[in-house]
Amino acid sequence: MHIRYNTNQTTLPLELACILPQDHIVFTIEKVVNAQDDSYFQAFYHAFGRPSYHPKMLVSTLLFTYSQGIFSGRKIEKMMIKNLVIQYLTGQLVVSYRTINRFRVAEGMEDLIRNLFIDLNLRLKIEELVTLDCLFIDGTKIEANANKYSFVWKKATEKLSAKLQEQMQVYFQEEITTLIHQAIELDTQEPISSEQLTEFAQLLEEELAELSHDIEETPVKGKDERKTQRRKLKKVLRKVKDDFSVRAEKDENYQETFEGRNSFSKTDPDATFRRMKEDHMRNGQLKAGYNLQIATENQFELHYDVFSNPTDTSMLFPFLESYPHELKRVVADAGYDSEENLLTLDRMGVDHLIKYSLFDKEQKKKHKESDRNLDNWTYDGTADSYTHPEGWVYQFDHVKHNHTTTGFKQEIRVYKAEQPESAPQNERTLSALKSKRKSNAFI
Repeated sequence: MHIRYNTNQTTLPLELACILPQDHIVFTIEKVVNAQDDSYFQAFYHAFGRPSYHPKMLVSTLLFTYSQGIFSGRKIEKMMIKNLVIQYLTGQLVVSYRTINRFRVAEGMEDLIRNLFIDLNLRLKIEELVTLDCLFIDGTKIEANANKYSFVWKKATEKLSAKLQEQMQVYFQEEITTLIHQAIELDTQEPISSEQLTEFAQLLEEELAELSHDIEETPVKGKDERKTQRRKLKKVLRKVKDDFSVRAEKDENYQETFEGRNSFSKTDPDATFRRMKEDHMRNGQLKAGYNLQIATENQFELHYDVFSNPTDTSMLFPFLESYPHELKRVVADAGYDSEENLLTLDRMGVDHLIKYSLFDKEQKKKHKESDRNLDNWTYDGTADSYTHPEGWVYQFDHVKHNHTTTGFKQEIRVYKAEQPESAPQNERTLSALKSKRKSNAFI
């Protein structure tokens, strides 16, 4: 026997909520969005034109499809036709993918997402699912949708820019200055900017116009040296406008785009080239990407941000600055270990548990037995000296200061051997902060 069915007969229940499981995620999404204050959605209301789709319905639909890993507007539109869950959220309305895409990039959407995210965190706090006291931070690299051969390197740009400046200085002294009556003063210590080149081009044009007018007013039969000079002026003007000015402006734009980075992509200037975890060719190829930072607690995502800088170490505080709640405790891996980060967290009064960078290395037998391991050295507090396992004594010599890329000033203590020519190492350096920690402080 088979269960009897008839596709031409209306069946009950018609309410879609009765068909779905009671613990379905769609009910949670609907509850969270509907509980939001209407003021969050005020920017999406319009007094004129045909009635628009309710923004709460669209937001609920997007949140559910995103949770299912579906981001395409066309696929979301198709789901509205085929998927019962989406039909429950939309009231069986079918929204065009164009409307969905316009809504996602509409003005005010960024603020709406931020408010929803903060409100969700507070609701998790009220439900006692999170405490908001401890942030577990980690980062990952995501590949940008950019041409992998569109890279611009800072070192190469600076090298070519220096050559361009050298060429322009010589060209101005040998070609331009001798052709015009107005003096052009160049500071050999300062680079020639694109604005200066524009001013020089104007001077050349004025000189060229004056010379052409003079030739027309007082023509000369036979050879005219003024015409030769005019040809030279035209050649120099083309060189300044079409070569020097274009190249200088491009270099200036590149330098502004770097913003402390060593590279960027021409097709996606915010992306920085770096090595990715997915290296299928195993050749360490650099690809354009972003640094995604995520903070969680109890497997709930409490905060996120995207950066162009490829290193986790320098992105810790820019990430924490945008955290919307009070910061009490930070837990992170060795990628965030640095003297600057630890001292700053101490100064802020934030409790932290950050794995130090040489922790894994210290667990190995080779390191434990190595004479480079400070645990195997003997320290004399009175003389402020270290004794090598083979008997070489390193006395404190001086303190030197280094500055990191972020401007942080490091204080490093330098210990030198009494007989540097025959000692295993001429000197050892020790960070002021790391000297208070374990032997991994030696660099």
